[in-house]
Amino acid sequence: MLDIRELTLRFGGVTALDRVSLSVRDDAICGLIGPNGAGKTSVFNCITRIYQPSAGAIEFNGTDLLSVRGHRIVANGVARTFQNLALFGSLTVLENTLVGAHSRNTPRLAPTLLGWPAGHAARRRLETEAWEVLGQLDLADVAFRPAHGLPFGTLKRVELARALMSQPKLLLLDEPAGGLTHAEVHDLGSLIVRLKAEFGFSALLVEHHMGLVMGISDHVVAMDFGRTVAAGTPREVAHSPAVIASYLGQAKGRPADQPKDPVG
Repeated sequence: MLDIRELTLRFGGVTALDRVSLSVRDDAICGLIGPNGAGKTSVFNCITRIYQPSAGAIEFNGTDLLSVRGHRIVANGVARTFQNLALFGSLTVLENTLVGAHSRNTPRLAPTLLGWPAGHAARRRLETEAWEVLGQLDLADVAFRPAHGLPFGTLKRVELARALMSQPKLLLLDEPAGGLTHAEVHDLGSLIVRLKAEFGFSALLVEHHMGLVMGISDHVVAMDFGRTVAAGTPREVAHSPAVIASYLGQAKGRPADQPKDPVG
């Protein structure tokens, strides 16, 4: 489904990504791990066209994503959540969820604003879908509450609901367990697996919580200092000497002056 080949990203003299290659199969969860500064979020930012890679290729279902404008990435079936929440605090949970449908083929703005039947019908269809998504995420009880002031764990689920409203084929999850309690992380893992089966998406998961990654991923890719150092099943990667060395700060073969990726 997703094929990244020899992806390279430079910021001046800093090499954030150094010929990174990975793939995500259809109907699978791929975990992307590595220490802080490994380049994981930079990979996400290249996929979603926040950054323009210096070299390499990114293909999604046969489409060259590097030829797609950034604002059209979601319409091509790729949605993401963010490490730092990117919700509208003054909007309700329902309204934030509906924002996720902005990229879909809905009627033009004029019929909706003028109260034409096509606009009303489309709004009702989207609201029905949004309520179904909120129900799946146990958010129906807070649907009319503003996002501002809700518990952090709840806001994480709201952001996930918004992403699901775009009907993604590939969901990019950027540290979804960050800031959650141990119990919430356990519930999150079960939730992601269930939602993948029910909504039919594949996922690329960036996460520091190794228990979550190893517990739900079909395939894991490990990065260190902008490079791919291991790939395979969760068990294979967990026992990789390169991965163990990276997490213990003893990786061999790193250039002594190699700078860290400034964006994570």
